[in-house]
Amino acid sequence: PYSMRVSNLVPGAPTNLMISPPSGSCDQLMVTWTVPSNTGGLPVTYEVYGMDNTFNDTLINGTTTTTTTIWRGLTANTQYTVRVVAFNKLGDGGEVTGTGRT
Repeated sequence: PYSMRVSNLVPGAPTNLMISPPSGSCDQLMVTWTVPSNTGGLPVTYEVYGMDNTFNDTLINGTTTTTTTIWRGLTANTQYTVRVVAFNKLGDGGEVTGTGRT
């Protein structure tokens, strides 16, 4: 008999990253994305990092399994960079980066 074994992999990069201030807010950014097309066959978790003009990465809300987060306490009318990293129990997978302005 012939059998095929499928191995699990780390996930691909999240897609459709959108970064914008929530309605009526000047000191927050809403960050949304969609699940990677390749999840690696395992549940995917995300880490969302924010960076301002000092180039210091800040973990925004710890790890999450949702595809939306709010970055609070920002400076009005400032551009920020956001990086979303997908990972599963096998390790870090792909990431996506974008910018948004408060």
